Amino acid sequence: MRRGVALLITLVIVMLMTMVIGWSMQNLNKAKATVEKERFMIQSGMIVEDVLSVLKNSPEINAVADDNSSLSLFTLLSSASMLPFESEGYRVLISLKSARDRLNINTFAENNTTRARQRRERLANFLTAHGFDGDLYDYILDSMEGIKEDGSYRSDLFYNDPELYRDAIVSSRQMERILLDYAKKDGIDPMAKLDFDKIFCYNEDKNTKLDLNYATPQVWELITGVGRERGEELAKNGGAYENVDDLGLGEEEKRLLSLFDYSFFEPVILVHIDIMKENISGMIEFEYDIKKKKAKRFVFEVQN
Repeated sequence: MRRGVALLITLVIVMLMTMVIGWSMQNLNKAKATVEKERFMIQSGMIVEDVLSVLKNSPEINAVADDNSSLSLFTLLSSASMLPFESEGYRVLISLKSARDRLNINTFAENNTTRARQRRERLANFLTAHGFDGDLYDYILDSMEGIKEDGSYRSDLFYNDPELYRDAIVSSRQMERILLDYAKKDGIDPMAKLDFDKIFCYNEDKNTKLDLNYATPQVWELITGVGRERGEELAKNGGAYENVDDLGLGEEEKRLLSLFDYSFFEPVILVHIDIMKENISGMIEFEYDIKKKKAKRFVFEVQN
């Protein structure tokens, strides 16, 4: 009897020890992962500092600012669009592109002028042409007009996801949530119809201008009403545009274009950095103003 009790106690102790050791090892692995992640973040920060130093002191980049030339910017981005290198076991890939190649979606938040209302009408027509009903248009506008005390919303989105009611759409993730809520109502995945991240950027500064030398084919469709093939042609010829006459647009297409704020030289680049080491990776993205030599709108993600 005593032997049986002793054996039972021993088994219980062994089980408890196994559980404790397992729990300790689990915490140790978590702590190790946390340390690795913190070390990775520190190293990533140092890489960003080095990249910023290169951007600020590069003669080629400074020459673009001095030349004030769309051709100089196009040459720079074409020759340095992707820069891979390794450092102390870290694999780094840096890509540069125009930060003004898409239309700022928050441009449509304004509604106090005839031009702004016509711009909204253009958005509605574009969405309709791609098979969307008026609900998506209402969801988008509701998501950049903030909370309304009188409850005069365009859609039922407020009752489904009130967190989306802000003064601006500031990220692709926020836009994705809007599209997912719309998908629940419509029953169709809107992202299967359109790649919205190739059409819109998400900047709370409504005064940003579109650089027509880098506009994507989808953006050309939206801002001028041209078809897909013509949009692809206009995008393909980007880099050579200096004025509206270079575009070869018809009168109605020029009228639609005039509803939007654009230029042929916007010296702001989007810097995208992918950092990888063993089983951990990270992504850093920010805008860099070549003339002001300032970086802003940082996005940082780490994955184990």
